[in-house]
Amino acid sequence: MVNKLNVSLRKESFYIDYDNESNPRNTMKHYHLHDDYEVFYLIEGERVYFINGKKFEVKENNLVFIDKNVIHKTKVDHISGSKRVVMNFCDSLLSDDERYLLNYLFHTGPYVISIPSSKRKMIENLVRNLLQEYTAAEEGATIYIRSLLIQFLVESTRLLKDQTKRFEKTTHDHHKQDIAEIIKYINTYFSHKISLTHLAQSFNMSEQYISRLFKKVTGGSLINYLNAVRVNEAKKLLLETNMNIANISKRVGYGNNVHLWRVFKQLTGFSPNRYRETYKAK
Repeated sequence: MVNKLNVSLRKESFYIDYDNESNPRNTMKHYHLHDDYEVFYLIEGERVYFINGKKFEVKENNLVFIDKNVIHKTKVDHISGSKRVVMNFCDSLLSDDERYLLNYLFHTGPYVISIPSSKRKMIENLVRNLLQEYTAAEEGATIYIRSLLIQFLVESTRLLKDQTKRFEKTTHDHHKQDIAEIIKYINTYFSHKISLTHLAQSFNMSEQYISRLFKKVTGGSLINYLNAVRVNEAKKLLLETNMNIANISKRVGYGNNVHLWRVFKQLTGFSPNRYRETYKAK
């Protein structure tokens, strides 16, 4: 709940401030918002950001992108304080062709981006030059600031895209591992009673999660995979043994031979008896 809200209406199209906050009390006591975009660059230390009711842990060499007119505040959690740079700028500094950067970095956020070691020097230089141009306010400073800002936003967009790809890959790998474990379980225990509810309990996942993820990773449904495994085993038993259909049904995990007959016919085009008659060696 926001008890007090400060509203900033900045007249400048660009603003930048560096602060070596040795005093951790030097922090926002109240939520605030403003009608320009904000970039927070944490050089050293740790911060906590509260943006639209969500909490974000901000670490050293992190960038935070906050859209205009979004309620937020930040605080220092540790007595050591922090070093940071805050930038604010208006739409007017960007051309129509350049405003896609705002959509990617700000409108779909907020985002906290970690700067990799290979890019830190470049980001530091851009921010340092922005600070120098703003402070010196020499002739042509606005043009120079605009140029540096565009470079900074382009590089930040590339960092965000790279971070998003790495996150998606990590998530995808994790999902693949979850499904690999479930497939391994089905391949081992297909002859037992297996249901979505049973798998959800065994793997401590929701039924909806397993069902949705299984299809996303494999391209097919879990029940279709289970049936395929059971029918494949039934085919082997039909050709390699003289076991009757009722016993084969129980051996592969079906409660009765009617169930086996229906699934077997659906997947192979044959009834179990017809399959045995057609393919078993005489």
